[in-house]
Amino acid sequence: MKRINPAVTRAAIVLCVLVLWEINTRFSLTSRILVAPPSEIFWQVLNILATTSNVPNFYSNAWITVQGFIGAFAVSAVLGVSLGLLFASSKLMGDAFEPILLVLYAIPKVILYPLFVLMLGVGMAPKIIFGITVGIFVVIFNTSAAVRQIDPNYARLAYSLGYGNFLTFFKIILPAAAPTILAGLRLGFGYTVVGVMAAELLVVTNGLGSLIDWASFNYFTPQLYALIFITLVIGLVGNSFFSFLERRWVK
Repeated sequence: MKRINPAVTRAAIVLCVLVLWEINTRFSLTSRILVAPPSEIFWQVLNILATTSNVPNFYSNAWITVQGFIGAFAVSAVLGVSLGLLFASSKLMGDAFEPILLVLYAIPKVILYPLFVLMLGVGMAPKIIFGITVGIFVVIFNTSAAVRQIDPNYARLAYSLGYGNFLTFFKIILPAAAPTILAGLRLGFGYTVVGVMAAELLVVTNGLGSLIDWASFNYFTPQLYALIFITLVIGLVGNSFFSFLERRWVK
């Protein structure tokens, strides 16, 4: 029996959900105030992108959100990978700081956001800091685990061949750890997106989060779903990029 392509199965499931969703809303089985039909959401997405919708300043707000994503993720990636490598290479540093990080990781991050606003005001800075606090931990832990799981014999073999610490790291350790590090970066990107969007929904007066809050407050249901969909697409693009890098590296 011929095996069905998983992509075809996924597409069929999505299509069935959309059809049932459309029928449900068109025949008023669910209030239009709560759920918009997929067809209306699609047209709202097109109108928003064409700036013919009543959504105010979409592109400027979207760019503000993207800046928040980039800023929070860049710091999370650079600092997270650096700390993960440090903790994996130094037993003293790992034993000293990883228990503290585990305690901090367990704290619900949303309770820290009012503190960031109090210290930094309402704007880009607290949003980026909040995104970092949400996304950096998974990068640190994945990087540290990636290096520690490498067979020590690989490094010993490199040293026996005359490699120094620098070449051993870039020729042996980093390539072996890269798939797990990339997986951590992919997860970290997803968490920073969640953190930045949560910050915009809580306090910030600009960005896609503020537009979503505006649409919800005014009961513009199709616009609300369209903005959520656009935000999901932005997150999906970033996630797909890191998935692509993972697959390429494994090959």
